[in-house]
Amino acid sequence: MKNAFTLAGLLLFTAVQAQYFQHRYNLDYTTPKLRNERLNSGIVTRVNYINANPSNYYNVGIGTSYKNPNLAAPDNLCDRLRFIQLGTLGLTQFSNFGHQFAQFANNWYNAYGNSIAEIKNGTGTGGFVAVGAVTNNPVTQANNIPGNSDMLFTRLDAMGNVVSARRIDFDASKDMANCIRSSAVLFNGQPTWIVCGQTARNNFTDCFVARVLVDGTIVWARRYNFDFGGGQFNSAFCIARQLCEGPTGNIYVVGTIQDNPAGATGIDGLAFALTQNGAVIWADNYQGFTDDEFQAVRFSTNGTLAVGGFTNFGAVAPVTSHMLFTELNIANGAVIAQNILRAGNGANFFTSKCYDITEAPGNQYYLAGPVTAPSGIYEMMYRTNFAGIGINWYAYNRMNYSVGFGIDNAAIAPNGITYFASEIDSVHAAFSDSHIMKTDYSGKTCKFCPANPPSNLPFNLMKYVRANRNNPTGVHTILQWATFNYDNSATCNDAVITCDGAFTSPKANAAASALKTGTDIKKLSASIFPNPAKTVAILSISNASGPVQVSITDFSGKPVWQRAEINDATIRIDVSKLISGIYMVAIKDAKNSKTIQLIKE
Repeated sequence: MKNAFTLAGLLLFTAVQAQYFQHRYNLDYTTPKLRNERLNSGIVTRVNYINANPSNYYNVGIGTSYKNPNLAAPDNLCDRLRFIQLGTLGLTQFSNFGHQFAQFANNWYNAYGNSIAEIKNGTGTGGFVAVGAVTNNPVTQANNIPGNSDMLFTRLDAMGNVVSARRIDFDASKDMANCIRSSAVLFNGQPTWIVCGQTARNNFTDCFVARVLVDGTIVWARRYNFDFGGGQFNSAFCIARQLCEGPTGNIYVVGTIQDNPAGATGIDGLAFALTQNGAVIWADNYQGFTDDEFQAVRFSTNGTLAVGGFTNFGAVAPVTSHMLFTELNIANGAVIAQNILRAGNGANFFTSKCYDITEAPGNQYYLAGPVTAPSGIYEMMYRTNFAGIGINWYAYNRMNYSVGFGIDNAAIAPNGITYFASEIDSVHAAFSDSHIMKTDYSGKTCKFCPANPPSNLPFNLMKYVRANRNNPTGVHTILQWATFNYDNSATCNDAVITCDGAFTSPKANAAASALKTGTDIKKLSASIFPNPAKTVAILSISNASGPVQVSITDFSGKPVWQRAEINDATIRIDVSKLISGIYMVAIKDAKNSKTIQLIKE
């Protein structure tokens, strides 16, 4: 009886653990036709269902797929907006599209996706609205955008197909939207969304904030500049990174500000509050050192603003910056709490930045961004308490990019955090794949990386009131579009993956050094390509201690293929007769075992 209960417990653990997942995405894993990819934001859908049934929720990522000069047309014509949608368990791939846009036939602009929000209709078919930018593209001779860049607004259906698209220009400037959020404010009975970004012209850059309808029609749009003296000409460089809406409909925006001439006073954090109609309530800059940047904001359950960013205060070369948490009063922008979150391993500190923030139950915050060690750039998540004091931090997968991050509270059993970013392609390291993973609230995912202890540094940002100028603006142009299908690969669902040793303690680093010098035993490792596979999968095995045994089981645990006493480093497996689905491949030698996942198309 005891053994039966033990087995039941193990099965339950496996089933639950499988719901923490990691997936990567690119154009084609079989050929492959790789393009550099990254996700810049993402959400877990919540608001589009009358009964709020979690089984209807999706993980939705938005980002960019960059053209590859080594590919022929049509894959090398332009950069594309990326839309990725998968179920909450990470086991079902729903939509995986790259969208490109043009004003005239075949004159494709470069398109970039920066942020996404839901369309609420109560039936689950509302879909999404996404924003970013389109730019002139010499490859296709699409060169008619004044200022070279316009804001991109596109409406998507529930499966991620384009319904409508338009580019929006702000006074012939270089324009880009960075964030879109759903709004509770109606316009003539219609739902609206709020958008923020940047618009550059001449020798200054303005923030812009707009209220739009579901098709991108502008209700109002305003440019804002917070020059120190409120001037009209020698204006500051202002960028609006993220925004949120309070319970009364007021809008709160954060970003960065740098006075003219460039670099004269460094870069400061910027925060300002607007009425429902875009009138300025208050505006402040926040300065602690030469580079203090606000990048993300959420309206907290405490009725305050939780702000994530980074600062170079306390950074000693080769470290250039540390994550920064700041809590602001919505009434006047006053600082309530602030703390520098340093990434350290007990011996060294590492460069880190925050590009997105979310809140989870228990007034805990989670900050997402890159951490840079001598061995490279990694995905990072920092967990804090209600005051922004660090609890622990995790480093995950290697990256080629140091930007492009999104994070959201996935309050769906098992509850946790969904993380949107990018990682190095496992086969072609020069390329980047889009990446989505889910962790539990302690930061653990199916890549069981150890938690790193926090290193908190008290901080005192000085707040300065900013004068402002703003003016109405914004015109739009309807766009055409084309859609391309992309592939996905399950990095892991419940298989253990060895973590990198770059962030471990000095003792662990010493063990890692011994491993590299051959004084320790290397662990068994294996990989499958292509994955997903249609007819044949190649299993590559390394560091085996003698012959290996390989078995493949379906998701119910039933064996479908097995071999023993294998001495080959590569094994050709015929999967043509397997039904489509997810299989677990178990490899075992005399000392170690390893389980990886195989997807049959």
